[in-house]
Amino acid sequence: MKITEQIALRREVLPGDPGTITTIVTSTGFFREDEILVAAELAEEGLQKGKASGYEFLFVEIAGETVAYSCYGLIPCTLHSYDLYWIATHRDHMNQGIGKYLLQETEKAIFTLGGKGIYVETSSKEQYAPTRAFYEKNQYLLKARFEDFYAPDDHKLVYVKTSKGHDMVIQ
Repeated sequence: MKITEQIALRREVLPGDPGTITTIVTSTGFFREDEILVAAELAEEGLQKGKASGYEFLFVEIAGETVAYSCYGLIPCTLHSYDLYWIATHRDHMNQGIGKYLLQETEKAIFTLGGKGIYVETSSKEQYAPTRAFYEKNQYLLKARFEDFYAPDDHKLVYVKTSKGHDMVIQ
């Protein structure tokens, strides 16, 4: 059985999700403590404000366990541009196609909402080479580089994927 046949998707933020997100994001080994806190805070805000928070979520569950999630939202003061704020898979479930599946489902959700462009930022540090490769394999194009954005020699890279007039092909 393919892993994607075992997946259940959930959109609703549940009370335990901030803790689950903390566990998932921490397990990756990519993020600082302050970044991990922000990931959990977005879920808290989603719980408190619902749609008014501006954050949308997708959670991947396998056998009742949440193993990955994405957080995205319409960029304020735009009509159809979305930020993909977070996408993370628990380390124990990486390299099984879950991240690609979640990214495709997130893209579908955004384009269904009328989104025409998805913007993703990541770091230029060597540690993030697999992240950059992941976006590039999924047809995201590097559109901007902000030198020394996060720290000296740690540049912000912005990747973009567009719907090409609403007809996005998902592989």
